Amino acid sequence: MTEKKTMLVIQHLEASKYLDAIQCLQDELLKIEVKPNIAGSDKRKIKTMSTVIDKISEAAAFGKEWEEGRRAEKAAILRLQKMITS
Repeated sequence: MTEKKTMLVIQHLEASKYLDAIQCLQDELLKIEVKPNIAGSDKRKIKTMSTVIDKISEAAAFGKEWEEGRRAEKAAILRLQKMITS
């Protein structure tokens, strides 16, 4: 996933556009999963992106009004930022 795409997902999260953020991540997952041979690094990317999608779903379910929603959104953003640096 490119840095530009990752920043776009973070912007969607900060604007509470959770479905747009999930759609971007699912598009990137699909690009990886259609490869005939999935390498170990790709498997780690899939796991990380799936975790981020779960956190975004949790943030969307609770919203920013609840502590759980704010915490899940922050966790998703932190994971995405780690993806940029690695």
